[in-house]
Amino acid sequence: MAGHLVVIGGVAAGPKLAAKARRDDPELEITLVTAEGMISYAGCGTPYYLGGTFRDRDKLIVREVDDFGKKNRVTMLTEHRATSIDRAAKTVEVVDLKTDEVKTLEYTKLAICTGASSFVPPLEGLPAEGVFALRTVTDALAIDDYLNSQNGRRVVVVGGGYIGLELAEQFHQRQLEVTVVELAPQVMPRFDTTVALAVRRELESMGIEVLLETRVTGVEADHRGRVTGVRTSQGLLAADLVILAIGVRPNTQLAADAGLTLGRSGAIATDPTMRTSDPDIYAAGDCAECLDRVTGQPTWVPLGSTANKMGRTAAINICGGHDEFPGIVGTSLVRVGTLNVGGTGQTQAQLEAAGYQFDSVLIPAAERPTYMPGTGEVTLILHAEHGSRRVLGAQAYGTGAVDKRIDVIATALSAGMTVDDLAQLDLGYAPPFAPAMDVVITAANVLRHKLDGTTKSVMPEALRDELAEGTRIQLIDVRELDEWQQGRLAGAQLVPLGTLPDHCDNLEDCQIVVYCARGGRAASAFRVIRRAGHENVCYLEGGTTAWTGDLEK
Repeated sequence: MAGHLVVIGGVAAGPKLAAKARRDDPELEITLVTAEGMISYAGCGTPYYLGGTFRDRDKLIVREVDDFGKKNRVTMLTEHRATSIDRAAKTVEVVDLKTDEVKTLEYTKLAICTGASSFVPPLEGLPAEGVFALRTVTDALAIDDYLNSQNGRRVVVVGGGYIGLELAEQFHQRQLEVTVVELAPQVMPRFDTTVALAVRRELESMGIEVLLETRVTGVEADHRGRVTGVRTSQGLLAADLVILAIGVRPNTQLAADAGLTLGRSGAIATDPTMRTSDPDIYAAGDCAECLDRVTGQPTWVPLGSTANKMGRTAAINICGGHDEFPGIVGTSLVRVGTLNVGGTGQTQAQLEAAGYQFDSVLIPAAERPTYMPGTGEVTLILHAEHGSRRVLGAQAYGTGAVDKRIDVIATALSAGMTVDDLAQLDLGYAPPFAPAMDVVITAANVLRHKLDGTTKSVMPEALRDELAEGTRIQLIDVRELDEWQQGRLAGAQLVPLGTLPDHCDNLEDCQIVVYCARGGRAASAFRVIRRAGHENVCYLEGGTTAWTGDLEK
């Protein structure tokens, strides 16, 4: 392709697109425009810089402006803001933010990589010194400088999503008093309830206060305009620093003003080649919509990994090649304290809202053989569709290697695999790395039984709700006495698995739920009770290990 490519935006998609375009077309003129003074930085690393995991600010910079421009022969217009696009004339108007000079750039092809911005609600009392959102390295450095210049110890993080919880963890590492305020009934609203409850318990065990179903209405400041507190539906919270981690919104105003089509998600609509509704304009990164490969519907999940892949695809097509970005399955990872947490595909709530007919299992397991020192735990939740048996989603949490399990299932989702395919994967095995039957394989096999109708189980949160509603349920604990004495579900009867056949005639004529420590013995007990003629029986997924309520002693 001969001509001029103008790329609007830096960070991930823009530089990736420009660099790939240069490799594919050595003759192409390329100009990159960004309002920031830097072009590419590790935004996802900023919480860990703030917490002291590393303290060298230079490590946050991925590509230096001058170096990138020279190596890739790209004209770098940093601290320039694109203000309008004239599609008929094929020009972009930009303003030099240092001099207010207006420039007009002609383009042959245009790439919009304007990213996303933190959502800051119109709270009473804003603006106030000491109230920040975290999106860029500049934001992180301002927060760090503020903390270093103050003697304050109390931090309020508004928002219990990924960034909010990463910041809460890191501020705790910095020996600060942290409160997380979340409007939803759980932290991590995009995860299943069981995972969210485990994360909440971890936060509270660290000494971090968690306030759920709590609305923030404003902030208070002293006579200097410096924040002193946060007003909430549960009262005033004292605060020396406030972080608004409520979420982000795609930067689409430039595209919308140019008449480009926005998608259902609110981001810029694109086809699989990353082309917009204008054949000479492409979009990539956090401003662009893509396809959910599980549901087949448009979606918007802003992640650096996705932005890089989108940028590469756009560059190939801009330069005359052909490549398609097939979409995402929504894979994400986060660490909270000692817990590693990950998810991919659809959650239980999303599947229910979309009307899917599906089943789920919850399997706690060791990440490696238990005789290996330092072996951690992984609890895996797996969802699959009735009929097609297609894998629909998974979440995992624990002290073990959650990422490798989630990545395996993300691959299965991308390939449209069934739970039967998943159960037969030839995963690597050696004691230093994984058990002979990995938790992914175990979960798939258990879910196959459930889909076949040979077993019936209940998820922890569903049983907890039934018990709270007063449903008549006979709880049978099939563990041994020493386990029973360490903690049990309220009202449960102890019947060790080996003695269960002798007690089946004494079971009540109501719903029976059997449980053990993890679920294996309970699944066996289910079969014993079913063979004895009791139809209204199921077992508790995950046993006491994954139980989301209290245990009595």
